[in-house]
Amino acid sequence: MRIKLFLLLITLIAFLAYYSFNVESKEISRNENNVNDNSWVEQKLSSMTLREKIAQMIISYSDGYTLSKDSKEYERLSDLIRNLKIGGLIFFKGNSLQEATLINDLQSLSETPLLISADFERGTKMRLDDGSLFPSNMALGATRNTEFAYKMGNLIAGECRAMGIHQNYSPVLDVNTNPKNPIVNVRSFGDDPNLVSEMGIMMIKGLQDGGVIATGKHFPGHGGTDIDSHNDLPVLNTDIDNLNEVELVPFKNAISAGLKSVMIAHLSFPSIEKNTNVPASLSGKIVQEILIDQLGFDGLIITDALNMPGVTKHFNTQQVAVMSVLAGIDLILMPQGEELTINSIEDAVKKGTITEEMINKSVKKILEAKKWLGLNENKFVKTDPLKKIINSDDEKALSQQIADESITLVKNEQSLVPFKPVIRNMLIISLNNGNDKANSDYFLQEFKSKTDKIITGLKIFDEVGEIDNINEVLNSSNEFDYVLIPVYAKIKIKTGTVGLPQTQTDLINKLIETKKKIIMISFGNPYLLQGFTGVNTYICAYGDCESSINSAVNAIFGEIRFKGRLPVSINDTYKFGTGISN
Repeated sequence: MRIKLFLLLITLIAFLAYYSFNVESKEISRNENNVNDNSWVEQKLSSMTLREKIAQMIISYSDGYTLSKDSKEYERLSDLIRNLKIGGLIFFKGNSLQEATLINDLQSLSETPLLISADFERGTKMRLDDGSLFPSNMALGATRNTEFAYKMGNLIAGECRAMGIHQNYSPVLDVNTNPKNPIVNVRSFGDDPNLVSEMGIMMIKGLQDGGVIATGKHFPGHGGTDIDSHNDLPVLNTDIDNLNEVELVPFKNAISAGLKSVMIAHLSFPSIEKNTNVPASLSGKIVQEILIDQLGFDGLIITDALNMPGVTKHFNTQQVAVMSVLAGIDLILMPQGEELTINSIEDAVKKGTITEEMINKSVKKILEAKKWLGLNENKFVKTDPLKKIINSDDEKALSQQIADESITLVKNEQSLVPFKPVIRNMLIISLNNGNDKANSDYFLQEFKSKTDKIITGLKIFDEVGEIDNINEVLNSSNEFDYVLIPVYAKIKIKTGTVGLPQTQTDLINKLIETKKKIIMISFGNPYLLQGFTGVNTYICAYGDCESSINSAVNAIFGEIRFKGRLPVSINDTYKFGTGISN
């Protein structure tokens, strides 16, 4: 009897093992088939006309608001999708529900799923009214915590997919080696190629683990320029050795880590492209020879927006269209005339200037990306879960955590911060470098909420742009021992600077001459200290989102510690890695 039971048990174990092995084998086989099965891609590609294939390379734009079906904007989008059969759209404005609703609507018009993209470097609130907002990339660099970069990328990816967005034009992989760079600055993780690589790779993994295509930008590196490509064509004045040792390092490492897309910058690189009017985005020497051949990148390659003077200054729409394809571009972003762009490329193929094989190669990559995203199975999203996903509690908590770890105390003569009870009086002079306020009202609100027990006398000037009351401010300073200067020197497209107006600079220097105890907080450009080395205390917050302002206020009142370290070198005294802990 025992022998029979034993044999029965052995038989049962063998059966279960066999069944388990076969189920697992079938599951592995099924998964491999899902990955390797290109039948949808091949079928789609073979069913398209030449013109339809070219149209797949076009990424047009939409603000993202809910649209009436009889509005001109809806008619424009409908025509692009139904008749021209473009491959995708970039969205800019609105709120999450408006965007998701419009995306679903537009997807229903398209025979081939649309590739939807957005520019969410610091979170979805960069474009959406109700989105999440994180501290700048440079603040992330100041934390040295790569886990933050992963979590941030992953949470942004969750928001993207919930709205039907598939590609995020992030992360910025530029190494900000030029302190006067007017358009990269705090968008970069720092001025060290290794730090930029480490942070960039983890953000890429976070995005792509969340099912979103990450896009490293702006190849071959925009951090060493001093011109905004929204204004003109910047020139990268560096040699090939420096390019390999600095600018290309984050891109090389990101490609090795599985980066799926690269955006090409509108900048001139005379060391490689001898025609200085040809931007990298239209140059085969840069796209094909460096990115594809030298670095071995085989993912999606996209231009920066083609409405920027960095490219429109020297070339018309027809030229840009043909040059893009010849350079090795797959996705043509916001061309100035979608139909004209398609016509120009189609004519070039018929004339033999462009081969159809080049078009097929790009379109196959585009379709493979859409398949990786699962759009061949489902291109629509459910809007009900949006409220729980967009700007969730997890995102708010992470934003505050990053900010708390990033606040950097660069200089602190006389140990002016954290504040020690009791400061008798303080003058606050908020300086905004643009023509409108940044987030100075929020700072003042948070600051005043904590002053009752410490500061007995407080006066505030909140200045925007050029100052016409310098003498009034200086005269007022005579009554105060402490002067706190929060400065909002932020990147603003087309301004060409991240510095301060001359009258603001003059005011700060005159205050320094008074020998007052001056505390400066930079809510943006960290390099401002170069011009004001005489201030007693200098703090970098790297941006003015609410979480960064919360952290700066809490740190100066001693409620949290200063933990950040400079991700850039300000000068020979305050170098990369500087950070006073308390």
